Amino acid sequence: MKVGLLVGSNLNPVVFDEYVNFANLIQKSINEKMSKNNQVEVIEINKETLGKVEGVDVVVLSGGEDVHPEYYNSKVKYNDDLYEFNRQRDEIELELLEKFHKVKPIFGICRGIQVINVFFKGTLFQHLPYDLRGIVIENAHKIYPDVKRFEDKRKLRHIIKGKVFELLNFRTSSEMNNFRLVNSRHHQAVAKLGNSLEILAISRDGIVEILKHSSLPILAVQYHPEQKEIVDYQYPIVEYFVNLF
Repeated sequence: MKVGLLVGSNLNPVVFDEYVNFANLIQKSINEKMSKNNQVEVIEINKETLGKVEGVDVVVLSGGEDVHPEYYNSKVKYNDDLYEFNRQRDEIELELLEKFHKVKPIFGICRGIQVINVFFKGTLFQHLPYDLRGIVIENAHKIYPDVKRFEDKRKLRHIIKGKVFELLNFRTSSEMNNFRLVNSRHHQAVAKLGNSLEILAISRDGIVEILKHSSLPILAVQYHPEQKEIVDYQYPIVEYFVNLF
């Protein structure tokens, strides 16, 4: 089985390399399970994407722009400068999910969890500091939009909790504790949960951090497991994903 990593154009080289490294972890786990030696295929998101996805067996949806609210029957609620949209990417990824969600395992990261939730008729918080105004939320969720430097954004962290800790195979308590601490690089998140999706982990303020489909091999995370500072602690979730198919 071959992994296809979908990425947007003009990615920061550091981020691109991290996505490839994480996709390689999934590919390595599959190769070990099936005694194969396949390589990850990087697929840029454009008009040729769907045809290229035909040639891979597992899809990784990477992070990127905000999903436009029209795709979850809503409107833009706040000032335009809070958002970064890419409707072409929205349409391509939603069409991809329509075509392949029943036949290919899918792993979503950040935007990936959001577009998956929207595909299954869920909705999104458009801007966490505003949508959850008046509610005590994680500091990382509260301040992220105001953090300007790329390296400073990458330092934001918070703890997750949930049934995922009963499902993953942690070899030591230290491995489990390291997995609990995730990064936080997003201003949107899952609001109304999509059909047939179930929550596996949340942050302490209730934001969905990990979800899966109830019957299909679809798993997604809101944080960035590929980020070099935490990627070494992500093997349990990679192993869990691969064992779904």
